[in-house]
Amino acid sequence: MSRQLDLIRDNLRKQSDKRLLLLITLLFILVQVFIWGVLFRTLWYSDRTITDIPVYYSYASRIAQGFLPYRDFSSEYPPVAMALFSLPRLLSGAGESQFVAWFQAEMLLFSCGIVLLLSWISWRQWQNVWKVAGTLAIYTLFLLSLGSIVQERFDLAAAFLILASVACFITDRYLAAWLLLGIGLMTKVVPVLIAPIFLIAHYRRRQLSEVWMGPLAMIMAALIVSIPFLLTSPAGLANAFLYHVERPLQIESSWSSPILLYSKLTGYPAYIMNSYGSHNVYSTASDTLVMISGPLTAVVLLAGYWIFWRRSGKEGNGLPHISGNMIIRFSVIAITTFIVGGKVLSPQFLIWLIPLVPLVVGADRIVIAGIFESVLLITQFEFPYSYWQLYTLQPYMVVTVAVRNLLLIVLLGMLVAALGSHHRAPSFVTRPGSDIRFLGSGKKFLPFDNN
Repeated sequence: MSRQLDLIRDNLRKQSDKRLLLLITLLFILVQVFIWGVLFRTLWYSDRTITDIPVYYSYASRIAQGFLPYRDFSSEYPPVAMALFSLPRLLSGAGESQFVAWFQAEMLLFSCGIVLLLSWISWRQWQNVWKVAGTLAIYTLFLLSLGSIVQERFDLAAAFLILASVACFITDRYLAAWLLLGIGLMTKVVPVLIAPIFLIAHYRRRQLSEVWMGPLAMIMAALIVSIPFLLTSPAGLANAFLYHVERPLQIESSWSSPILLYSKLTGYPAYIMNSYGSHNVYSTASDTLVMISGPLTAVVLLAGYWIFWRRSGKEGNGLPHISGNMIIRFSVIAITTFIVGGKVLSPQFLIWLIPLVPLVVGADRIVIAGIFESVLLITQFEFPYSYWQLYTLQPYMVVTVAVRNLLLIVLLGMLVAALGSHHRAPSFVTRPGSDIRFLGSGKKFLPFDNN
């Protein structure tokens, strides 16, 4: 009798928790609406002096006039990004002010989608309503800390696709995960950085069919959204990606900071010139740094994937040690490496990390969140409020951006350093006695460690 009463109480508690979870999720969605509708229009967030929306509007207007991207006009943005520009133009008509409002509303929808995904993933992580609320609060704090740039760029769409792909993968929806990566690749190339993590996880789990079917699904998704442009102007589509390969050393990048600091300390000649839609650093060393930035970043990325390969090896029970939290942490490591090592570090790149960092767990979670919060606050101070002081190479702004870039390197080091310890962070929980069959493996594993 007492056992039956315990079961009834447990069921009632779970139902109560799920209702509270829904209420908290809806509350944070309303918070997003308040941020977009009120905060970003007032206080210090209302600065609109530096925005890319006029560029988006220009491209969308050409498409509305019947011009085909890449054939009739060149663009540095992939096809899905162009579609994201076209939708607000379709809804707003020819007015640019209405386009701005609709584009910002589009980014609000992606932010609300991220809230839903974070609620779902963090509930699976902890089965604790208040920890879910904490995760959503951290995400919201990060948005406010970076500032209104989150609604002025389309990077929230890329961040949503990254998070959705990771969410699908760690919940064994592999086809959806790979398809989302393919769409993400045609939005902004950064989601492809997660593909090697998925491949290693498949191989370690002996899901050999998924090792080739997953990348094939990603490529097929990317090809399908690109078919009109591949048929009409394959060279123009290729230029949308080559444009970024050819870019010089951007003023905010980690590689620019040593040059600018050395210039301020010694008088070493360094100049700022405008090209490729950004302000870039030119000196006798800049071309050399541009040449080594790509290969060195690739080496660091490969090192990260190798660490994941080693960490995901079989344990004493013969099962692969791959948890959802490992997938999340290494996704953050890969994207942070790309941001730190790239020759361009635009402030909006940090948006890619904003949904993922709140999901990182372990003894270092608070420290990692604190470092990232500092990075975001410094970035908001630099852009847009002090950007022109950086452009004119005011010493305090050169130092400020260098500190921000150093903190990003520290963040990457912290994310990797914890992997060397024997502490295992708590991971996703499942119902007692349950297991999950991985597709194509033919074997049962327990993918989520609960200690």
